[in-house]
Amino acid sequence: MQRREFLKRSAVLSTLTASAVLADGEKDDYKPQSNSLEPEFSVKDGKISLNYGHSVVFSMCHGCTTKCGIRLHVDDKNDRVLRCSGNPYNPLSNVHWANFDTSINDALLATTLSGEDEKRATVCARGAILPEMIDSPARILTPLKRVGKRGEGKWKSISFEQLVEEVVEGGDLFGEGHVDGLRAIYSDELIDSENPEYGTKRNQFLSFYLYDGRSDIVDRFVKKSFGTINHYSHGGICGGGFRVGGKITHNAKGFAHTKPDYENSKFVIYWGTSPSNGGNPFQKQAKMLSYARGTRDDFSYAVVDPSVTNAVKYASSDKGRWIAIKPGTDSALAMAMIRWIIENEKYATNYLIQPNLDQAKLAGEIHWCNATHLVITEKGHKDYGKFALINNEWQVCSQDGKIQSYKVNEPAKLYYKGKILIDGKKVEVKSSMQLLKESAYKHSLDEYSKICGVSVEDIIWLCENFTKNGRQVSTNVHGGMMHTQAGMTTYAILCLNTLMGTYGYKGGNVNASAGTHEFLKGRYDLESFEGAYKPNGLNLSRSGKYYETSSEYKRKVAAGGSGYPSTQPWYPISMPLVNETLTSHKAGYPYKVKVFINYMTNVLYGQAGLERAVLDALKDSKNLPLFVGIDAFMNETNAYADYIVPDGVNLENWALPNSLWGTIAKTSVVRYPSVSSKQAKDKNGGVIDVEAFYIAVAKRLGLKGFGKNAFKDKDGNFMDLDVKEQYYAAALANLAFDGEGVKDISDEDKKLSKISRVMTKLDPYLKDEEKPKVAHVLAKGGRYDSYESAYKGDKATVKVPAPTPASIYYEPLGGHRHSVTGEYMPGVPSLMLPVASDGTPLEKFFPRSEWKYTVSSRKSNIQHFYTFVSPRLRAVHPSNFVRIAPDVANEQGIRSGDKVKVTTPYGAQVGEAFVTDGVASGVISIEHGFGHDEFGIRTHIVDGKPAFGIANLEKGVNHNKLGLLDPKRNGEFSLNDWLVGTCARQALPAKIRKIG
Repeated sequence: MQRREFLKRSAVLSTLTASAVLADGEKDDYKPQSNSLEPEFSVKDGKISLNYGHSVVFSMCHGCTTKCGIRLHVDDKNDRVLRCSGNPYNPLSNVHWANFDTSINDALLATTLSGEDEKRATVCARGAILPEMIDSPARILTPLKRVGKRGEGKWKSISFEQLVEEVVEGGDLFGEGHVDGLRAIYSDELIDSENPEYGTKRNQFLSFYLYDGRSDIVDRFVKKSFGTINHYSHGGICGGGFRVGGKITHNAKGFAHTKPDYENSKFVIYWGTSPSNGGNPFQKQAKMLSYARGTRDDFSYAVVDPSVTNAVKYASSDKGRWIAIKPGTDSALAMAMIRWIIENEKYATNYLIQPNLDQAKLAGEIHWCNATHLVITEKGHKDYGKFALINNEWQVCSQDGKIQSYKVNEPAKLYYKGKILIDGKKVEVKSSMQLLKESAYKHSLDEYSKICGVSVEDIIWLCENFTKNGRQVSTNVHGGMMHTQAGMTTYAILCLNTLMGTYGYKGGNVNASAGTHEFLKGRYDLESFEGAYKPNGLNLSRSGKYYETSSEYKRKVAAGGSGYPSTQPWYPISMPLVNETLTSHKAGYPYKVKVFINYMTNVLYGQAGLERAVLDALKDSKNLPLFVGIDAFMNETNAYADYIVPDGVNLENWALPNSLWGTIAKTSVVRYPSVSSKQAKDKNGGVIDVEAFYIAVAKRLGLKGFGKNAFKDKDGNFMDLDVKEQYYAAALANLAFDGEGVKDISDEDKKLSKISRVMTKLDPYLKDEEKPKVAHVLAKGGRYDSYESAYKGDKATVKVPAPTPASIYYEPLGGHRHSVTGEYMPGVPSLMLPVASDGTPLEKFFPRSEWKYTVSSRKSNIQHFYTFVSPRLRAVHPSNFVRIAPDVANEQGIRSGDKVKVTTPYGAQVGEAFVTDGVASGVISIEHGFGHDEFGIRTHIVDGKPAFGIANLEKGVNHNKLGLLDPKRNGEFSLNDWLVGTCARQALPAKIRKIG
């Protein structure tokens, strides 16, 4: 890069949070700050005065999935958002946030030069560019219907009414034969009478969605009104593996997600996640890391990653250390640490030996685990792998050697192996901790070191730092675990927290979210309604149910077989896996779907290997009869749709609280439209978007929960749902009144927020006493509990993920067989390396002698796949590099700037090389967020005219096009975690060569 170009990009970056009017190519006549914005407010004698024609709006960001709070500078006259910065009330935007009852005047003062630095409320680069996405030339503004073949990029504009009619009723829509609409599959007839567990034809509706604060209406339609079980978020391709690992660790019904108590931890290991580059919450954990480094002498940390990140730099080397690891070998390092901790008895004994919660509390603990519980290990026993039960109670061994119920009020023995009497027979059992010890002791530290590439000295350094700080330590895990052993690897890493008993302690490992205020019930019941349907049956990804419950298994057993293997893998402890849906549909196992509606999800871009596996099926309208995409932009997946529903861009939309991570106090972020929507209108003048689409479809189908008498208020009066504002008004009233409720908005806050103009949209649907409280919530961009409420003594007030015991042993795995191999699955953390779906090591298919290197993806600190259309982010960071280690470069004769081709067994990408010491030996690291085929890269034709293209875009490299297909599934399915089924996008065998 030339010096002039570097300085140009640096100048643009420095203005990201200062101005939104300096567009690419505009001249400033060399006058310093000639394009600076007029301030939205001025300060005199401690009082804020809004400048004429300007507003300040507190709202919710969606530049990524963290949902930070933002503060918008709005030009009222021109109906434009000029600038985006942070919300001083929001915990995700600050170190210490303003109390909810702080006046808007005082909160804004805190963001000025006179305010406290820790309350200045920032936003990252992705949030700063949100305003320009509203006017992007890549936006879709009207309903579209394809006029050519799928994927040709030829469309015509249609009315909203035609769109709804054709999606519901079907017909010969494209001159290709009859297509079933939603009405045809809104049926209680079984999909397959020989396999009744598949459920009804309702399940032939496949829905993808993104958590964006607007998914509640989508959920209501898909699950409760229509009643399909096939409703999927992006977890299976994002961070689902670590979430299942969290479920295992905490014996939770849901997918437990824990984080360090950032502010008070003394030592944190960031593993497969990196503050300042990625993770959830992206900005908050970077801010807290910076704050801890700058204010505390007793804090240090390590980042375990194949690629060095912004979290560890020379400037912070006295606090942090980069631990370079071979991709896909994380479990070796985790098991090495477990072995060292057990061998040196550095675990929290008082925590581990308590057999139940009551006894744990008597011993001064706040949580418990199953380390002392006895597991049946006698081969051939009918309950092999399950906890030993006598009188239906778990068993432990007392300190003096007596076998007894876990409910006794005394500590139990940590290590036990022997035979106990169950139902009159002696049965071999071992304690959970004994099984963990045996698993860890299968390899020496030297052997683990050779596997993972981390020196024994670094392993011991990690262990010593992790065990010398009491309960104020934590591991932090996220999407870097997404390889073929993500679930088990996460279990092993989180087991380090369990061994140290850190759950729920100030400075320890706490629930990743303190939760939100209730908004689905209270003043109005949005959770249930008369005629609501409860989805049932087997989902396409075969997750959440054991294979042994299936008709397929029973038929095989009846025919004299073992029942194994299943036709395709089942994933009994996992969430619905979006990554298994389209491949399963194509294969027809367990069944095929007929209607696919994709809301803001982009699996063809985001799932490793999927495009190669299913593109032919997506193009074939006979294979997948009806495909509807919903988005503000043309993404790689929706480019193959039959219809496109236009949607609003972030700041044009309403939004309710949803998943928020890294919040230690209740946090409920909301959004209201800060400017008018750009999309086309329906015949009644309503904006066309996702909510309008689902409401209209529901009403045409006559579904319960929409239209007249859709829900009830607290007094049992029916309320209608004909427009989205009716739903949002009810939800916001619930939120405002939850618990003690918020105060009525003050006159001063009402004036400064100009909230009255948005309340005119909600007032017709609110009761008089609700209006000033809802206005108060909206005026501050949500509702937030105080920082002071987060702690009580040495404990965090945020609850641990589950009241159930943390797992040293996990029976739902260890007590059951893998559906493909028929072998029992591991119940304790274990060493696992990259494997195919039947457990065969990948190296047997792709030998290291041929595939010498390994691809690992990394998160961008600037770009997100959805913000690719931003001209300012592209000005700063127009493309990504193929980052390679010096040993790779030397072997292949590659220098920085060379054009290189990266090849895996199932894909290839070409990019620009960047040789750096910041990549582990033998590793090729590729930054996520680039390599698009859509989002402005391709020009489509709408009504005979070019549309959606953006000139001179640099494409970059998409690492997911290097993804593998599973060699044990005939190359028809993308490679997944063999145990929990999530997408494997890391640790890909590869080659690289210079081509220019």
